[in-house]
Order: sequence, then structure tokens, then C-alpha cells
Amino acid sequence: MMCRIITGMLLMAAFSTQAALKPVYGCSYWNKKTDTLEKLDKCAAVKEGKLVFLPDLFAKSHDVDGMSWVGLYDYTRDAQLPDADYYVRSADNYLSVVHFDNGPDWFVEGLVRSRQNGKVGYWDDTFRNRIAPQFDYAWQFNAGKALVCNGCAPQKDGEHVALMGGQWFYIDKNGQRVSEIKSGPF
Repeated sequence: MMCRIITGMLLMAAFSTQAALKPVYGCSYWNKKTDTLEKLDKCAAVKEGKLVFLPDLFAKSHDVDGMSWVGLYDYTRDAQLPDADYYVRSADNYLSVVHFDNGPDWFVEGLVRSRQNGKVGYWDDTFRNRIAPQFDYAWQFNAGKALVCNGCAPQKDGEHVALMGGQWFYIDKNGQRVSEIKSGPF
């Protein structure tokens, strides 16, 4: 009998430890109905090693073009990742995008920037990769070109960060190099 009690207690401890590995994360989201930034305590969870957005988000957020914006900073910090925002279409259909100017990067000329495995690339609004993540940093497109750098490194200057060094050039919407510049402008 004592053996069963101890076994039961060990199983309960194992299950509670496993549950602790799958925390639920809160988020910020843009409520288009009220046009305000709101917080949600139960927004996403990690299930079987994958981030999944919870039904509470879809009940509260109102999407634009079939996607919602979500700021999930506690998750990214727990995962030791840089802050990222997400465009979310469903529980498991989402794209992490560059955190830019206190919110999510926005689609410019049909493309948005995302950092994958430490490199920046471009995706369209169906979350299809258009230019592979290959740059240390990349700016938004303007008139069909985007400024990118490889080998540049962030340098903190007060509350701002400047990118120094490296090779700088412009790319077109096919990811092809269209012009070089001598040094980074930032």
C-alpha cells in the first residue's frame, strides 16, 4: 500500500513538472474593434515544444486581412530570443516579425521582415518566405529596394542602438544585390 502511495506521489510530481514546462503566456494585442492596445493573460502556450496561440486570443482580437497582431515578449525573453511580435492567422499559423518602433514591423510593398535563426529575411502576407533570411539586419523596402547589411554589429548608444561596420548594400524584391554603399549610414 505504501509503495502505491509513493508511486502515485512520484507520478503526480512528474506530471506537475511536465505541466510547468508548458507555461501559458500573456500578450498584448491590438483590438481593432475598440482601436486600443489590450493585454490578455492566456494568449499562447508551448505544447510539444511548439508555440500555439490559444482560443482566448481569437475570441478577443479582431483581425485585419485575416491576421491579428500579438506582442508576446515574456515568451521571447524566456526563450532567450530578441523581442518579436507575431502576426497570427490561427492557433498554429503565425509569423514572428521584427519588433520595430515599439510594435510589429508592418508590411511595406507587400513584404515584412522576420528574424529566423539570427538572420533577417522577408515574407509576404500569406507567411510565405520571399527572400531567405540571410542578412544581419535589413530595412523595409522603399521604391523596390531595401538596405541590408552583413557583418554589421549593434552598438548601444544610450537607449538607441546603432549598427556599425560590415558590408552594406541594396537588394531588390528578388533578393538580388542592386548596389553597394561604402559604409553603413546608421
